[in-house]
Amino acid sequence: MKNIHELKTEKMDWINVTLPGKAEMEYLAKKYHLDKDDIDDVLPPIQRMKMLERPKYLFLIIHFPVYNRTNGDIYTEEIDFFIMKNMLITVHGNKIPVIQKLFSSCKVQSLQTICNRPGLLLYEILNELFNYCFPMLRHINMDIEEVEDRLFYNKKYEKQETVEQTLRIKTNIFDFQRSIRSHGYVLEKFVEKSKKYISKQSDRDKFLELIEYAKEVNMSLDSYKEAINALHQANSTLVDYRVNQVTKVLTIIATITFPLSLVATTFGIGAEGTPLVHSVGGFWKISALLASGALSMLILFRWRRWI
Repeated sequence: MKNIHELKTEKMDWINVTLPGKAEMEYLAKKYHLDKDDIDDVLPPIQRMKMLERPKYLFLIIHFPVYNRTNGDIYTEEIDFFIMKNMLITVHGNKIPVIQKLFSSCKVQSLQTICNRPGLLLYEILNELFNYCFPMLRHINMDIEEVEDRLFYNKKYEKQETVEQTLRIKTNIFDFQRSIRSHGYVLEKFVEKSKKYISKQSDRDKFLELIEYAKEVNMSLDSYKEAINALHQANSTLVDYRVNQVTKVLTIIATITFPLSLVATTFGIGAEGTPLVHSVGGFWKISALLASGALSMLILFRWRRWI
């Protein structure tokens, strides 16, 4: 089939399935006696990672984050593994280039050493997938530093842009953590059950390194989450402060304007006996009265330290 790629070495076979459909999975299930429940888990992708032991293989579901260079978002990609004594089946949506690159490398005779044992090959795939995560971590860190620069040092950016970027970073961190949070538990469970399929203790020990990688990534994400939450809070505080300042200015203007408008309206009635209206220079006298009233209130506000 078009989406099923086979690589045979001296000691094992690697079946790499890209963009799996119902026909491909039914073909694999029939040929390699895969459990129907596992096929149902592959199609469509499920939202949780897990590891199951079957009579003839181990079934492993792993999630990894994928960075969308177009819009800067991070989303989750599922990769399914069927681990047998002399065979490894990988099923994925071909959105992470690491697996295809490694598959092509194993076709080269000089690099087939890692493709001679399913356990070692699985380790190499997962190791490359973890290495694929670290540039995304650096990118998130750079985005956080850019937000900090915008908030405190670079005033040319609109605050709305900063808020949007902050929310995007928070979403990316959440999606990243959701993808990788359970890796440690799943891999520990895999190591416990893998002795039947990975005979060499040295190969099983390599997976302990991956568990440490998972912890390291989760610790970095926790640190980034605290940083972006602090920046988000700082930005909210700055916005609230500016809103309060604007509100205070508008309140002062309204407080000054209202009594002056009332006085001006009273003089504007023009009723008989209204003082200053019909006197010489009445306009200027009334204007001076209003100005002195405004100045008096400004002095009062300043004395009370309201402004």
